[in-house]
Amino acid sequence: MDWIETAQAELRAQGLAGWLLYDFRGSNPVAKRFMGLGGLITRRVFLLVPARGTPTLLVHAIERRSLPDLPFEVVSYSSRSSLEAELAQLLPEGPVALEYSPRNDIPYLSFVDAGTVELLRDLGVEPVSSGDLLQVFSAWTNEQIAAHERAVAGVYRAKDEAISFISRRASDGASANESEVQRVITRVLQEAGLTFDHQAIVGFGPNSGDPHFVTPSQGGRRLQPGDPILLDIFAKEADGDAPYADITWMGSYGPPSAKFLELFEIVRDARDIGVRTMREAYEAGRRPSGSDVDRKVRGHIAGKGYGEYFIHRTGHSLGTRSTHGDAVHLDDFETRDTRKLLPGIAVTVEPGVYLPEFGVRSEIDVLLEEAGPRITTDPQRELTVIELS
Repeated sequence: MDWIETAQAELRAQGLAGWLLYDFRGSNPVAKRFMGLGGLITRRVFLLVPARGTPTLLVHAIERRSLPDLPFEVVSYSSRSSLEAELAQLLPEGPVALEYSPRNDIPYLSFVDAGTVELLRDLGVEPVSSGDLLQVFSAWTNEQIAAHERAVAGVYRAKDEAISFISRRASDGASANESEVQRVITRVLQEAGLTFDHQAIVGFGPNSGDPHFVTPSQGGRRLQPGDPILLDIFAKEADGDAPYADITWMGSYGPPSAKFLELFEIVRDARDIGVRTMREAYEAGRRPSGSDVDRKVRGHIAGKGYGEYFIHRTGHSLGTRSTHGDAVHLDDFETRDTRKLLPGIAVTVEPGVYLPEFGVRSEIDVLLEEAGPRITTDPQRELTVIELS
């Protein structure tokens, strides 16, 4: 299995003695993904991947014969005491990676229960998070990068068609409602052969102030002069390994208010600070954490007096199964994501300010390359203003 060699190379690079994958009845999706056990497995199972050498699988004696052929040494236990004895023999000296996060700072990868961590510590294990180890399996291939870029083109086509639709309605002396615009976006994405995990967010006026606004399937707010327009559009190719593209674009139905323009510029500049923070770290030979970037972006918005209205993380990794991926997020607010922004990982940068009367978000996609961050979407620099008839 190629993943074993990849994992062992990363274990050595991080100075870890091994990676202990633990599962009980599907409690750890990471372990399920890598073990590939099949059969009837109803008891606790452990797989130790050492920094060097052959991995060892520890399973209950009654389930050993149901295993397929695997590239592991297999040992078994039966009683509680024999489990502890076999684990004591299995475990290496030194730090061992687990799907564990101190203080549950990164809940996206905290799958090993507290009792099992206690047991392993009693057996002399020094547990560390497998977060950065797992990121080597989230790095995009050249094929995935190309698929992402095609999805980006489709997403921008949908954005442009939505703006054109709103403009045509305005020139005819009418105004669009939220669900009509959402249907335009859906149609264009589907015509481009793209799929998505849920419908685009289309929010007008006060609804733009709800970060996860659910656009109604029928009706919704009809545009009124001065309304902010928020379009959050995301899609991917149908291939299971194809990653998402994800943008948020802001417009104004008629001339924007001074407050709207002020907030757009603050959010836009905060977004650019996020990219600059990553770039400067790479130029200095460092790999920043997701929490590092979030603090810089959040500090800018707080310094402008709107910190309490920035109520979500700065960004998320881009996934293949859903818009939000399994790799590092730009977050020191909802969680404390200390995972590194490593080459091959792609993230969104999407700060926002959400007032009761309206909200502003500006979102781009960024791919980390060996030389630093590369923006794969077209950053919005100015508000899109729809002229009224």
